[in-house]
Amino acid sequence: MKVLISRKDLRDTTSGVPKKVLQELQFFKGLGHESYAIAEAINAEMVGEFGGVPVKTFRWPFSGYFRRKFYNLQVEKWVKKNRPGLVIGHGDILRQDVLFIHNCVHLAHELIEGKSLPSNHEVGQVHEAIFKSGSYKLLICNSQMMKDDLVKRFKINPDNAVVIYPEVNLSKFKTAEPKNLKNEWRENFGFKEDDFVIGLVTSGNFKKRNLGLLIEAFKEVVAAYPKAKLFIAGGNIDQKYKDQAPEEGVVFADPIIDVKNYYYLLDVFVLPAHIEEFGRSVLEAMYCDTPVITTKYVGASEILEGKSREFIMEEISQANLVNMLKRLTDKNLALEISELNKKTSQAYSSDVQNNTFGETLKKFGINV
Repeated sequence: MKVLISRKDLRDTTSGVPKKVLQELQFFKGLGHESYAIAEAINAEMVGEFGGVPVKTFRWPFSGYFRRKFYNLQVEKWVKKNRPGLVIGHGDILRQDVLFIHNCVHLAHELIEGKSLPSNHEVGQVHEAIFKSGSYKLLICNSQMMKDDLVKRFKINPDNAVVIYPEVNLSKFKTAEPKNLKNEWRENFGFKEDDFVIGLVTSGNFKKRNLGLLIEAFKEVVAAYPKAKLFIAGGNIDQKYKDQAPEEGVVFADPIIDVKNYYYLLDVFVLPAHIEEFGRSVLEAMYCDTPVITTKYVGASEILEGKSREFIMEEISQANLVNMLKRLTDKNLALEISELNKKTSQAYSSDVQNNTFGETLKKFGINV
């Protein structure tokens, strides 16, 4: 059987959605199917390494909603010509068998800006078109928060929507000598072994991830704990955040593909986002032996267990964040949380989530 997976941008894996597409390509290839990835920007070598066949569409030179419509037309043309047995869309096409949505753009705008999403927002227009005039047999959401919002907002039949959390590739993030890796990468950035390194590692969009709050909280923490340091990694970090941060004890770093090196150098991973539909970085940091602080508006908070749930901010505030960071300066507590997080994360391995995905397809009459 031919399987087509659509995602408009498949250039690299610095964000979570391309990782998901590659995992799906590998999954279907393992079942003996021909798996194709179609995109307007695509890393053919990367797709091939995961058993997929790359299909590049023409990229309309101007951004906006028309470019998205143009991409959709090209995908539909390919489907008509090649007749795949299964079409999976990741929020960029109107008609598919399995629909993944990765962003609640309406809810995000409401939480961050305090007002409704503009009617001409291109991703919002795509989502509205999918749910009003598009088609799918199964909607997969990456958190219960997302499912609840989409069901209510677009009046979706909840029986056609399921939650499958993103996975962590254990082999990619495993290391034989975690302590040596920690010390090596701390040295790369000028951190000492006994520093208390607080970090945020993400693909970008630092306004959504609430970097400003983390910087202000760090200022308060470092005043009480001089060994505290702040490590921020991601693409396109706004200059205003660099200006906001103290001159000493703060490092801004570019994104890297082998992101485990960043996670292992940290003592605490913080994602104080206004909203994050899942937050794969939280799950990855958990597997890399790291205590995690996040908010109730981060989908990954749904998987935290036991005492780790004490580090979910029900109210997003500087006082709450500072209190949680100070608690984790206790090495015994930090070790307890990191071990719990590691154990929890293993329940969301690629193998486990692949099985969940396959069983879900069968339940909806999608034979693979």
